[in-house]
Amino acid sequence: MFQLRDRLRTIQNPLRGSMGRRLAIIILPVVLIPLILQGGAFFIRARTDMLDQATSQLEADLRTETQTISDWVTIREERLLLGSQRESLRTTLLSLINTRLGSQTFQYAQDNIRVDLLDLQSQTEQNLFSDILIVKASDGSVLAATDEAWEGEILTAIRDGSLPIDELTSLALYNVPLLSPDKMSMFTIMPIRIPMANDDAVMIGVNTDLTLGQLLESVQVYTERIGVYRVERGETYFLLPPDVIIRLPRYSMEPEATEQPDNPIFAILDPAQSGTSQYTNEDGDPMLAAFSPIGETGLMLAMELSQTEMLGNLATLANSSILIVVVTAIVVTILITIVTNRLLAPLGDLTEFAERISRGDWQYRVPEERDDELGLLAQAFNRMATDLRGIYQSLEERVEERTRQIQTASQVARAVTATPALEDLLLKAVNLIRDQFGYYYVSIFLLDEHNEYANLAEATGDVGKALIARGHRLQVGGQSIIGWVTSNNQPRVSSEVSQDPVHFRNEFLPDTRAELAVPLQVGGTVLGALDVQSDHVEAFKPQDVEVLQTLADQLSAAIQNARLAQSSALAADRARVISQVTQELSGMLEVEQVLERAASVLHQALGQPELQVELVLSQEYQESSTRPIDTLAGSSEEDEA
Repeated sequence: MFQLRDRLRTIQNPLRGSMGRRLAIIILPVVLIPLILQGGAFFIRARTDMLDQATSQLEADLRTETQTISDWVTIREERLLLGSQRESLRTTLLSLINTRLGSQTFQYAQDNIRVDLLDLQSQTEQNLFSDILIVKASDGSVLAATDEAWEGEILTAIRDGSLPIDELTSLALYNVPLLSPDKMSMFTIMPIRIPMANDDAVMIGVNTDLTLGQLLESVQVYTERIGVYRVERGETYFLLPPDVIIRLPRYSMEPEATEQPDNPIFAILDPAQSGTSQYTNEDGDPMLAAFSPIGETGLMLAMELSQTEMLGNLATLANSSILIVVVTAIVVTILITIVTNRLLAPLGDLTEFAERISRGDWQYRVPEERDDELGLLAQAFNRMATDLRGIYQSLEERVEERTRQIQTASQVARAVTATPALEDLLLKAVNLIRDQFGYYYVSIFLLDEHNEYANLAEATGDVGKALIARGHRLQVGGQSIIGWVTSNNQPRVSSEVSQDPVHFRNEFLPDTRAELAVPLQVGGTVLGALDVQSDHVEAFKPQDVEVLQTLADQLSAAIQNARLAQSSALAADRARVISQVTQELSGMLEVEQVLERAASVLHQALGQPELQVELVLSQEYQESSTRPIDTLAGSSEEDEA
């Protein structure tokens, strides 16, 4: 019997022989994807750790080398500060400033001060400066310099303010005429003020070419020399924002300064603070860089490592991961095929269950004959079918309820919009909403002409009639839900009115437990509010708010149209009365007849119990008139006044 059943299942599903391959295809990604993700995550984690370590090392090296350069700058500032205090230099400088240019005394003072400058230029057989010069603060003329070719020339950087002369400072500049054309130089500036001197002087220490090259060479922490060769694992260079890069060539000790406005590093650095960043250089290589400003010099120190070289060892790890994934895929495929063939028979029942459930047969259940995992799976499927049936029925009920609400709202809207008279429209609206939705009380408020109060225009039941007779109204923005809604032009739900501080307790409606009000508005202009109340707490759901708001929008349009229709009818009546009066009076020549007929026609047209028509004459007409014209009063034929 079991063999026959298995044969029938095979006939019913001719593709069962390929189930092993199908499950292998399905399960293989389930196994391989986590493995691949794990390998990828491990690879990314390793890469991230290496980058973090490299970043930390870069930051540490950058702090060290930045401090080295700062110490280098400080030593030179102290050197000039102490040199400017030398008595011999200050005495000679006083004579140099106050003596006429070109005189023998001037030449003698210039020679003597040059000796002092040459002595300041070096310390313990180390050149602290490439050159030192002294210039006048007023015009920038060079009084004395270690390079005699500069003497007598004008240093324009003093005139244009590129070099500050107010305090001891160090500053890096590029392409300074006279001192360093087309080069970057570090200037150490020391102002000198001497009593009795005709002008102030400025001592300037210049470092360029070889001295800067030695400084750059000393901070190349990622470079090592093997014989005459220099192996670079990274590069350290200077940045002079906004666009100058100073590098040390491979086989030279003189730095090269080039303007590179398109270099991507200028787009990521902040000249005011340190930082690290990953970017792609102008050659398309991914780089890891760290940069830091050097004091107030305007110069920045940058350290750069190639990510390709830094992460080169990860290639071996990637190849090993790929090999593991391939071997795992082969082994998993074989195991899945073997296991699947043994599990096909009991899976038939589960397959049939899935097919029948997909067709909506919620009554079908899987036989629970096994006590292993498949038996537990069958029980779980049966429980799932029961749960799905309940969920499906619940969804159907919710959809049915929603559909009913929409249909009811549509019916109410059609009935209301088909009523032209405003009073009839409002009465039909409140009664239909109460009857169709089963609310305890429904009312409509309309704003007065000053938008100060919301007047009760219509309401359901005897309570509504009593409140309308009393002239019930609520202040806009006052202590009531209607006041809040008409003031804010937004719906408001009070699920428990006793807990709502805005709710206005009405003695005529003692059973109210929940209240919902939505604004009546057209084009953002509030006309009033639709208010519904229930004698149950938590009676209103979000979908109720949506339905009533939609209904209120349609009701607002109907109210607006009814008002426009009334206004049009009133205007037509007035035009008809004017036309009738005009026709009645045409052809009459006697004033008394005109006044009497006008009063009679207007009385009939306007329906007033008494009507008086007065004729006011001009002063000229009264003087020329031979007899007075009395004021006539017109009324109905039955009651003349």
